[in-house]
Amino acid sequence: MEKDFYEQIRDYISSQEYGYEWFCILLGVFFVCSAIGNWNWVFDPPYNSVKNPIGYWYGRTAFRVTVFIFGMILIVLSVFVILK
Repeated sequence: MEKDFYEQIRDYISSQEYGYEWFCILLGVFFVCSAIGNWNWVFDPPYNSVKNPIGYWYGRTAFRVTVFIFGMILIVLSVFVILK
């Protein structure tokens, strides 16, 4: 049976040395860039719904700051694991 796309990606990432850590670094860079760039396609759809309490209660700026902090945490922790 042939593997679907997501299984192939998962297998490829897990076969690489520090595969998940590099993926987390890329994800963190994406989050940081999206928060700094204020990308509408990232922050417009769900940020003001009840499903996202930070955006709903405190607004778009607080949601961007939260995404920025989360991205930085991903980057720092991944680099720490790679250098450890």
